Amino acid sequence: MALVIKTITLGIHKEVNPGKRQAIVDTQALYNQTIAFYLDFFVAHRGVFDARKPYHKKDGTPSERPWTAQELLTFAEQQTLDTLAHPDPLQPLREVLPSARAMPVSLRRAAINHASGKVKAWNALVTRWESQKQPGQCPQLGAPHEPLTFYANLVAYPDFDLLAQQAARHTFIAVTLWHNQRWESVPLPVTLYEKVRPELAASQREQARIREAATSLRAMKGDRKHWEAADKEALRPQTWCAQSFTLYSRPDHRYPGHQRFSLHIPLEKWVDTPQKAEVQRAIDPGMTVVTVDLGVNRLAVIGAFHWGKLAATQFIAGGSLNHHRHRILTTIFHKRQQSGRLQKDVLDNGDLWQKVQNLDENAARQVAVRIVRFAQAHQAPVIVFEYLRRYHQPKEKMSRARRKNHKRAYWLRGKILRWVRDLAFREGILTVERNPAWTSQMCPQCATLGSRQGHHFVCQNPDHAYHADADFVGMMNLYKKWTKTFTYPRKHAGDEPKPLTAHAV
Repeated sequence: MALVIKTITLGIHKEVNPGKRQAIVDTQALYNQTIAFYLDFFVAHRGVFDARKPYHKKDGTPSERPWTAQELLTFAEQQTLDTLAHPDPLQPLREVLPSARAMPVSLRRAAINHASGKVKAWNALVTRWESQKQPGQCPQLGAPHEPLTFYANLVAYPDFDLLAQQAARHTFIAVTLWHNQRWESVPLPVTLYEKVRPELAASQREQARIREAATSLRAMKGDRKHWEAADKEALRPQTWCAQSFTLYSRPDHRYPGHQRFSLHIPLEKWVDTPQKAEVQRAIDPGMTVVTVDLGVNRLAVIGAFHWGKLAATQFIAGGSLNHHRHRILTTIFHKRQQSGRLQKDVLDNGDLWQKVQNLDENAARQVAVRIVRFAQAHQAPVIVFEYLRRYHQPKEKMSRARRKNHKRAYWLRGKILRWVRDLAFREGILTVERNPAWTSQMCPQCATLGSRQGHHFVCQNPDHAYHADADFVGMMNLYKKWTKTFTYPRKHAGDEPKPLTAHAV
């Protein structure tokens, strides 16, 4: 079993109440000020990260270990918060940030844990820098600029109605913010898309199931700290289940205050880890396999094979994407020529470069989704790609814009592969790669070396008139490499294949 996570984004409505907008800004500022306070506290007590506590192993052997995150949290609260047990803390938080003293416990502890983790990593870097006497400046800690994370006790979700006639454009999610000089629940208007509503509704049902399972287990077995394996399996999310979400802000001149807010909700579930390729092939030699040949003008050629026969094919065109990208790159290089020498460390044509990046990222996601859905439709447990890594410059003469466009089109293959690997693993599908040598140059019918002119393949066998798209031929040969039946060309026509070598088992 493996835990997989995906994130959905809910945009906060553009015309949110100015008071609520200011509450978000004030809460985020107060949260980062609290983190900065505890950063200074842990820097002043660096010794706790090097200290060791004695404990006994399972076999009874005495040993030492570093402080845990819970112990660091307890230490920070004892030294900064005034309680009945510790009325006079060493470094009181209320004197520096009076409003942070009444901050919700989960939010304040999140700030403490973030500060302790950041200082712990910084302390390790400084210790290594001091021991190795490396040249250069000492590692710096930096100022915090973290988004707000809202836990379950800080959020109130609405009850989602799944009736078809209920077509609400937005709904409200109430979160605890610093509003009107006090901590109170503030409802924020968020935009709900048609795809998000059923996912959040299913998440709420899964959370209710987990709560009921945990209640029944406690009633039967008591409130234990360590559950058995079967009990943990029942408490794991079987479908997408929402976790604590985070509120992000980014600059955007189209929004009031030039800030755009959005809620990022992580969804997680447990899936069965797919078995290795050799194991799956040994169990079911004729299982359905999807092979994908990634290209430039044609982004992908997808084929589904079952018992050695091609069952379905899908072509994904990319000529319009290349044309659009080339036009933007041409504009960029024309502007560079007009502006003269570029300044060092100064980004030129930032909006255009961002547009090119968005085009490629959007295309990679869309193609990856289509590939995974194709594999799901044909119930294929394996997707086969070519192993493409190093980029080779084209030999023919090209303009700077065209050469850059060619390079970015090649990089797009890697982005598609990364997205497919991530999306396929969520569905329990294995992604493998095979050697790309000769995949688009060998005839898949008679295993004869053919000639390729652009995107057209022609078999050189005089007794076999076969011609097809070169990417389609590559997709066919990828399946042969999966089944290990691909025949590589010989160096000379008279060469005989090397005899098989017997290996002792």
